[in-house]
Amino acid sequence: MRLSRRAFGTLAGGAVLGLLTACAKTPEEAAADRLEWLRGLDGVEKAEVVAAGNDELIVLTLAKRLPDQAVATLVDEVKRGFDRYDDDYYNSIELAIDDFRARFSPPRRAVRDSDLERVLWLRKDGRATASTYGSSGPIVTAPASAVAAVAVGFDQAAQSDDGRRTHRVESVDRQVVVEWTDSPGLGFRLDRVATQQFADLQAKYPGLTGWIQAPDRLAGIYFAAADIELDALLTGLPKLVTTEQFKKLELGWGPVRAPHTLFTKAFTPQVRALIGPLVKIPGVTRIDLRDDDGVAKPETVTVKDRAGYVATIASLRSVWDSYLSVQLIRRSSRYVGHLGRPVFRGSLFDAGAEYRIHAAVADLAGVTEVQVGPESANLTIARDITDAELATTLKAMAELPVANPIDLAVSDDPETFDITLIGHVTAGKYVAPSPAPAKVDPALITRVTTAWIRAAR
Repeated sequence: MRLSRRAFGTLAGGAVLGLLTACAKTPEEAAADRLEWLRGLDGVEKAEVVAAGNDELIVLTLAKRLPDQAVATLVDEVKRGFDRYDDDYYNSIELAIDDFRARFSPPRRAVRDSDLERVLWLRKDGRATASTYGSSGPIVTAPASAVAAVAVGFDQAAQSDDGRRTHRVESVDRQVVVEWTDSPGLGFRLDRVATQQFADLQAKYPGLTGWIQAPDRLAGIYFAAADIELDALLTGLPKLVTTEQFKKLELGWGPVRAPHTLFTKAFTPQVRALIGPLVKIPGVTRIDLRDDDGVAKPETVTVKDRAGYVATIASLRSVWDSYLSVQLIRRSSRYVGHLGRPVFRGSLFDAGAEYRIHAAVADLAGVTEVQVGPESANLTIARDITDAELATTLKAMAELPVANPIDLAVSDDPETFDITLIGHVTAGKYVAPSPAPAKVDPALITRVTTAWIRAAR
């Protein structure tokens, strides 16, 4: 069939008009077309745009158990067609593959998709349970006993890209974490030898916990008392752990922690008499020994709840006669190798109102920090503290001498501990800030005012 010149001109004009119409689309319309195209691709169950910090990210949720080859075909199809739909999109595209997340760059010039290769390896390996993204790189969740082995496999599954990324493999409770900076250009990488040593120890001692941070060569290796007796550990330690690989290494047995340089000589009769009763208290999470000129000295006992605090104070008073810090920490830190922020710090000499305040707030989730000094105090609460917890807390604080001022604040972020002052107690009376802070609900100020009046009666 041959077209007449008139018909051909009409067809060509329509094509030009269509092109001009497409070119005239707004960015919002073009983005909508792009999403509609992505939703229609084989294997895609959902396509959406989500916030990613100050940017936006396209997330494609794939059909469950989509085969690796189908995933690869889909990615290739997206790359081949993406420029036609949006050549101004410079972010990665994120795939939700079962419980794992992987990102790739849509331009075809991106030859390797390292994150995708690693996630497909995780799914095939079967030990990790999920992966997501943090502010600077992937975060993989795995059973505690498999964290180190998964980290080694994850690192080997794909060639590293240029740039600088932070990879982390961790257990749900973050009792085992392997974190490393990956940057070929800077020579930053996972210490596979040290990590494999940790994995081998985990295979032999199921209760082993700890952390590794590379390339800084920092680590903590903590043996469980249920896996090995203390004396057996001290005897066999030189063959179990190769310390030369680490710039700084902390060793542990049960809740006891000490620098590796003095661990084998740290357990003197005096220290054993101290830790013996403490390791039997369920609420005790750590007993830290410091290096005091080559001598191990007890530094801090960390507890997680009221029962642990009360039992620890009672135990210490019967076996220890010098200062020893006691702190309560409920949540672990987001930073590898660090403890979380204490709700309070006290000592075995806690007594009177200070002891009763610590005991009163220890199990109250709405209290994020309390500091009791000899002449003043600070109290920080969560925005959503319940009426019952607020009443209990302020009743305990009201036991302090009337002459001692109290600063009150609300926590904006428990992790970074940004706070906003919400008033002071002076001469036994609560004085709210004027004007009220913009970030604080006036209802909270009213609740604190009422609760303090009742507590101070």
